[in-house]
Amino acid sequence: MLTTTAKVVEPKVLKELVAAGSVTSAHVESGDKGLVIVVRAGMNERVLGAARGGLRYFQSLDGAASVLQGYGIMRFHVDIAHWVPKTMVRGYKSAPAATADSDVLT
Repeated sequence: MLTTTAKVVEPKVLKELVAAGSVTSAHVESGDKGLVIVVRAGMNERVLGAARGGLRYFQSLDGAASVLQGYGIMRFHVDIAHWVPKTMVRGYKSAPAATADSDVLT
């Protein structure tokens, strides 16, 4: 789950950090209102912010991955242990029956 001590990085600043080669890792994790992108630049972890302030939340893993690719980040880790996809909330039959404790779906 998202740590509250992480600082927010504006999209423009993240683009500059990636261009400078300062971003060493990235991961997607669950936040209060959806998924968030957390990047490590140097010794600091920063959460991607929205263009007009606040955190940028994603409702799908696909959306977060697309944004990371847009920044040129092609490898990232995922921790969605406490995230419930919209398909599970709606009760679709095709939604996976995984629990938050599952590491791998079989």
